[in-house]
Amino acid sequence: MSRSFDEVVHVKVAEGGSGEPSAFVWRGRLFVVREVLATWSARLPWWQGVAARALRGEAVEVRGSSALAREPGARVAGPAADEQVWRVVASAGFGAEPGTFELAGEPAGDGGAGSGDARWRLVRVVD
Repeated sequence: MSRSFDEVVHVKVAEGGSGEPSAFVWRGRLFVVREVLATWSARLPWWQGVAARALRGEAVEVRGSSALAREPGARVAGPAADEQVWRVVASAGFGAEPGTFELAGEPAGDGGAGSGDARWRLVRVVD
């Protein structure tokens, strides 16, 4: 059984450029990643893209620029954008029972999951 979430988390990425999460903070608790079980790319729904969010009046930023006046060639999360999903085993301490979590962020190498200003979300907790 699993529970779906869409909550912002702060992720520490492993060194080495793989974009792999090594720890994350969720609801004020630090979880240390013990094992990466899988990773895959997932298509973002069109309504979560920068253009759709801007039409709703939400503040959107792309590499420090307004999404409506962005730099030529800058990658943005549009209707056909992907995100990288990581299924990990993590625990909130050595005495705590580990759990399985799915974390989603922009793909590494695009100024995304590997960068310090990337947006990460907790999308699922597997029981």
